[in-house]
Amino acid sequence: MTEAKYLQAFADATDRFMELVGCDADYIASGGSYFTAETHIRHVDEVYAGALIDIRTRVLLGTGKKMHLWHEMNEGDRLLATGEHFLLHVSLATRKPSDPSPEIEAALVRFAQAHASLPMPDGVGRFVGAPR
Repeated sequence: MTEAKYLQAFADATDRFMELVGCDADYIASGGSYFTAETHIRHVDEVYAGALIDIRTRVLLGTGKKMHLWHEMNEGDRLLATGEHFLLHVSLATRKPSDPSPEIEAALVRFAQAHASLPMPDGVGRFVGAPR
């Protein structure tokens, strides 16, 4: 896989998660969405042509305008890459941060609370060149 394909896979996982919390095409058409403010991808192992991959998503923060996601790309039990993504809810009319609908925020909070007891993933908050 090329660099761009890792980002595409993580972006697709983010889009799917957004649908799960109610930020779907209808919601976006009504004027709200999440914009990615920052992304950090770690390429842990190679992905070969024909590999069957899955991406597991965790919510590290989900409150107010903020959504902080952690994705892990795996082939079976083998970790291939991680993607850390920070998104802000925005008004599509103003292109400025805004509160999501109460339903979306409630769904996001439920995921964040359910994931809160899990150990913090290795690499969260890491930056390019950071010591291991």
